[in-house]
Order: sequence, then structure tokens, then C-alpha cells
Amino acid sequence: MQEVFAKIYEWFGLIPFYSKDMGDHLRGFDVTCTDFIATPWYSYIGWIMLVTTAFTFALQYYIVDSSRYNKARHWWFFALGLVLLNFLIAFAIPYNDIQDNNFCNQLKLNVSDCVGFGFSNALWSLIFFIIISTIPIFRSRSTNCRHTTFWKP
Repeated sequence: MQEVFAKIYEWFGLIPFYSKDMGDHLRGFDVTCTDFIATPWYSYIGWIMLVTTAFTFALQYYIVDSSRYNKARHWWFFALGLVLLNFLIAFAIPYNDIQDNNFCNQLKLNVSDCVGFGFSNALWSLIFFIIISTIPIFRSRSTNCRHTTFWKP
């Protein structure tokens, strides 16, 4: 699963938002610079992103599920909260590793790599939120929000 998330976050090698060194760190390149045996951050952050996206979907469509909050602008409020949360998670974890020098000293990591990874995570969470909220079968059990998507109320 590690490489699946790596490919997704690296946009299948097409659009790099952060350096290859950051990708190696997120794959789990250890402090001794010998092997990929450290924490596999791609997997952890990827699963966190999927869970927070599913929870945000459930929160809007099944928990809140109010006729007062069933407009497209409310969908965008939930999406904004999701994007901010996922950005902060994906930014903070590698940023803390950089601040604590908890990475291989041969890797050239900086704060812009953390911002790029946070942006990538935030964008993927938005894409997955759009996908799951567009599919009618997922929304069908919602009472008041079953017709609410990102493009129409």
C-alpha cells in the first residue's frame, strides 16, 4: 500500500510538488541512511486522509444531514474544513521531523517540501471528497442532503 500512496501523492511522477528527497523520507528512509526501515509516512498519512475524507462525508450527509445545510455552499464549507485538516496533518508530520533532525542527513529537506506535500494531500482529499459525494448511491441514505454535491444543491 506504501507505493500506491507514494504514486498518488507524487501524481504518478507527472507533477512533483516536493523533492525526491522528501519522497524518500516519506517512504521511510531511516536516520542511518541505510534502508527504508523508518516510519512509512506515505501509508499512515494516506490512510488518515482517506478516513478523514470518509468521516467528513458521513458528517455532512448522515450526521448533520439538515435541510438548513443542504446547499452547494455548505458542501464547500465541509470541503474547506477537510482540505485544511489534511493540509495541516501532511505539513506538520514532516515539518516536525525536519525540526527534530529526525531524517537522514544525506537528504535535502526544507519547509517548502512540507508545504508541497501538505498541498498534495489536501488536493487529493478534495478529489476523493468530490468523487464520493458525486456518486448517488453513497448519498442515497441521506434524508436532506442526498441531492447536494459540489456543483449543485
